[in-house]
Amino acid sequence: MHRRPLLVAAALLVPLVGILQGCAPAGSKPEAEFKVNGKVVRGGNPLPLDPAQAAAKAAFVKLEFVRDKGDHKESAFANVDGAYSVKLPKGKYGVQIVHMGPGGDQLQGKFNDRKGKAKIEKDVAGDVADMVIELNDYK
Repeated sequence: MHRRPLLVAAALLVPLVGILQGCAPAGSKPEAEFKVNGKVVRGGNPLPLDPAQAAAKAAFVKLEFVRDKGDHKESAFANVDGAYSVKLPKGKYGVQIVHMGPGGDQLQGKFNDRKGKAKIEKDVAGDVADMVIELNDYK
């Protein structure tokens, strides 16, 4: 009969321990994040996305921002106008881009180096209202 209170206490402690494992160490502060808005274009125009395929998630433009320290990665999806929005802490980022459509990556892996070395590099030091990525600038 004395086991029941122990089981109840253990059942309550297990989720609490899991929550506390995700907490930052005492005294550490989370990094400030900055809002980055921009467009990804080629020749000044957004990458073409068929609206029906985009709605079905069969076509998309995905940007992946990887900080040069390797300690932060964030993804964003561009809309049919090429616009994207992402929140990033301060740093220098490599940007990988995939333009998925019928038959796979329409950019043929040119901006998605699987070895982690991005052709496109961008600095984030504060909020950015219009970070335009013109793919023709990175040949």
